[in-house]
Amino acid sequence: MTSLLSIPQRRMSIRTKAAAAANEAKDIAFIVNAIHGKTAAGMRFISGFHTTFGDTLLDARPRQGSNRGTHYDFDALVRFKDGGEMWKHVEHKGAKGGAIKDGEKPWTAGVQFHNGGCDKYTITRDYAKLHYETHIASGNLTRQWGIVSPVPSFEEWWKSDCCRQDDPATAFGKELKAAVRVARGPKGSLLAERAPVVAALLDTDEVKAQLIKEVLPIANSVLEAKDYWLTVRGSLEAGDFALAWNPKFVIGAINEVVITKKKDVLFEFHCTDNFHFKGIMRWGKGAGFSCLRIDLK
Repeated sequence: MTSLLSIPQRRMSIRTKAAAAANEAKDIAFIVNAIHGKTAAGMRFISGFHTTFGDTLLDARPRQGSNRGTHYDFDALVRFKDGGEMWKHVEHKGAKGGAIKDGEKPWTAGVQFHNGGCDKYTITRDYAKLHYETHIASGNLTRQWGIVSPVPSFEEWWKSDCCRQDDPATAFGKELKAAVRVARGPKGSLLAERAPVVAALLDTDEVKAQLIKEVLPIANSVLEAKDYWLTVRGSLEAGDFALAWNPKFVIGAINEVVITKKKDVLFEFHCTDNFHFKGIMRWGKGAGFSCLRIDLK
């Protein structure tokens, strides 16, 4: 069921984008406590839920798990029309004040997805091979930084340095990072060395099709964790807010990906249902050392 309830009858208090981001945890705590305590505000959430889905919102509780591994904001106990009860996951989308338009979907502005290691994508391995051949196998970094450790094979470097979500583990990688940090400071890295790799990276239709194939199940695995979406606009504390409930959403298809080469490689994914999200292929823990990744958001 895709209908929604909004309550826009009066002018809403404005919540700027910056304030919404800063107060998200506070907003979620307010909503959970209101539903749990059956306050006046809580009853509005409960009533709106029933109007939208025909089921009964019984209770709410804080989510379990870390920010990175938990892809929803709080839990809701739902009694379904058949009498069964189950805890479900809710995604909260706070927004600046104003009416919630009929048919407006909370996911159209994008959703935080996945901070993923490079082993999940073909394009990251292509990028890694270019980096390895250009800077490591060529001996350029060995000569420039006076590295005495032997150059690892691509597979060893890929597994122990590039894919590692931490500092490099090969002797070569450790020595390289230490040498660069001594010369360029505690946060120094191989920023300039990205340019020839980014320039040489292929972005053909075949590359894009493979990326779409790999990204779609990852994106949907995050969306699958969100059983309901709750949009709130206005001031919760003042009781001056609009609310809307929406059901689970998953991506039917990614129709297009736009690849933009800048200092890093940027992606924009265009999907069915007017949904879009972005990604970036970048290094963590210092450019060129370890933790190559694609972040989706």
